[in-house]
Amino acid sequence: MSGSQSGAAALPFLPGYRVELAPKERHHKSHIFDLANGIRVDLNKDKLDARAGAGATSSVHPLSVSSVPKDYRASLDSSFGTAGATMSRLPAWVAYDRKVLRFSGYFKESVHASSQENFRVRKVLLYFYLEDDSIHIAEPKVENSGIPQGVFVKRHRIPKEGSNAFYSVDDLFIGAELPIYGRVFRMTDADAFTRAFYAQNGVQLAEGESVPVDPFTKRQTSHAHSHHKAMSDLKKFMEASLGKAMHAGIEQTQQFLQNDGKVLRFYAQWDDDKMYGEIRPYIVHFFLADNTVEIQEVAIPNAGRDPFPSLLKRQKLPKNFHEVGMDLSRIGVGDDGKVLYYSPTDFRVGGWIQVYGRNLFLCGADAFTKDYYKRHYGLTDADFPRLNMDDPEVSLRTIEPPPHNGFGSEEDSLASFLYLMPKVPKADFKKLIELDGVNLRFLAKFRPGSATPGATSQYGGGAKVDAGRRFIVTFYLANDTFQVFEKFERNSGFVGGKFLERGRFKNPLTGEWYSARDFYLGSSIIVNKFEFEILDCDEYTAKFMANNRHIWGEHAVGPHQPNAFGPESTQQIRDTGATNERELEANAQQMQTRSRPQSSAPAAAAAASYQQSPSSARQGYGAYNAGSPRY
Repeated sequence: MSGSQSGAAALPFLPGYRVELAPKERHHKSHIFDLANGIRVDLNKDKLDARAGAGATSSVHPLSVSSVPKDYRASLDSSFGTAGATMSRLPAWVAYDRKVLRFSGYFKESVHASSQENFRVRKVLLYFYLEDDSIHIAEPKVENSGIPQGVFVKRHRIPKEGSNAFYSVDDLFIGAELPIYGRVFRMTDADAFTRAFYAQNGVQLAEGESVPVDPFTKRQTSHAHSHHKAMSDLKKFMEASLGKAMHAGIEQTQQFLQNDGKVLRFYAQWDDDKMYGEIRPYIVHFFLADNTVEIQEVAIPNAGRDPFPSLLKRQKLPKNFHEVGMDLSRIGVGDDGKVLYYSPTDFRVGGWIQVYGRNLFLCGADAFTKDYYKRHYGLTDADFPRLNMDDPEVSLRTIEPPPHNGFGSEEDSLASFLYLMPKVPKADFKKLIELDGVNLRFLAKFRPGSATPGATSQYGGGAKVDAGRRFIVTFYLANDTFQVFEKFERNSGFVGGKFLERGRFKNPLTGEWYSARDFYLGSSIIVNKFEFEILDCDEYTAKFMANNRHIWGEHAVGPHQPNAFGPESTQQIRDTGATNERELEANAQQMQTRSRPQSSAPAAAAAASYQQSPSSARQGYGAYNAGSPRY
């Protein structure tokens, strides 16, 4: 053994220990299967067989290229050749994917358990899938057929009867009869896609065939000559014994079928002329199906009667109820035409009908009733006058609230008249909050020689002694109340102080409550038959009226000028108010002193307090109003 051979044998047969002297020239990604004549075949099978040596078998693999003849696809497409370049290179399951031929057909089924038919025709739809030559047969469902319908034959390749071949597109055409599993299916028509596919491949399908009619379908679709069902002798006898013989009352039956559900409606009234009687409304229903009448009462709210559903139940209404025996009108058989009943021709708007002694006046009809009479009897709108039969409206006497008795406010007293459970009058809280503390002060006097209704000559200016009396009128905007104080005048003969308690008062001329717009310079205020004339106002009132001209309008004064409306000025109004308040306090202390025995010292102190000078009174009013933001 040479050294080279021993060295080569010593190297292990592992990756990295061998050196390839011939480098690889092709680096492509190899594949095994390829398309040959539209068939997927193995490309390496021939190479493997060649490498196997002489001892390998010479049989060709069924999927090898050499095993596929070149005219194989041409033989498959002999009758249905497609675009050569496309179908010669694509397999059938790719070229014909989701392409289905649909044929309409039928087969006849024998019927052995019925004497009325010996066979039955059942319609089917045959679907042929081009990708794998499989067939699927379905039967359309028919309602109330009583036969299980749906998929008749599942999809698979169906063999031909008597051979090992399967059905193909060459076996399907109009008029073909296909024996499939013991039944013969006949093709009668095809859809548009199927006809286009055959036309593209040079085959023209015939026109569609009509499906034969089986005896059962022919009997069901034929028109009967009579509307009556076939009746046995026993059934005829039973109906005759119950009062209705066969073929009796055919006109009434036709009338019911034509006019079922059609009802004429009239509005009627009954004038009860008995003592304490009244006009009662009713609704009259006339049923055209059987010429019956139903009269319902109209329930009136608060009528004092129990709601009764109807005056007359549905029945035939005789014109002369004396000729009708017991329950004769309800049975409707046995009168022999002697009793006359009301018909549609007896009802007219403005006419009368008699309901077992009651005369009902027809005063209206609904829209359907009017249209019915216009179409069938040729009436016009003039035959349906609009009759107003309502009772004349009774004027109810309104109860006026009683006059105010003077106790409490008028709104509070009025609540006991309007409500069973008196409610507290609601106050305007927004006005109370926004105008709290806003008081308007005016100087007033009695109007001399007043002829105003409501004013008296004794107190309203008729006496000369009242000409010098002056009053301070304070109006409170928060709740529209005002009060009147009389100035203290020495040696006048009148005791000053509170002349009118604070409250709301009405204007006797208008009957409305006094408001802020009624108080302005030159206006007159009538309270308790006293008429006051406004002479002047203080400075704050003048500014407030000037800034709120939407309330007083043209009566709003501009910047206040002292002594513009008389000898009294704004300062005099303030002094008068302060004097009135101080005098009231002094009078109250004096009344308390007289009510119980006191020593001489307290009495002297009270007298000294009462005899204070006017200047000190003005100083007290100024101190009293020192904290007021209005002055």
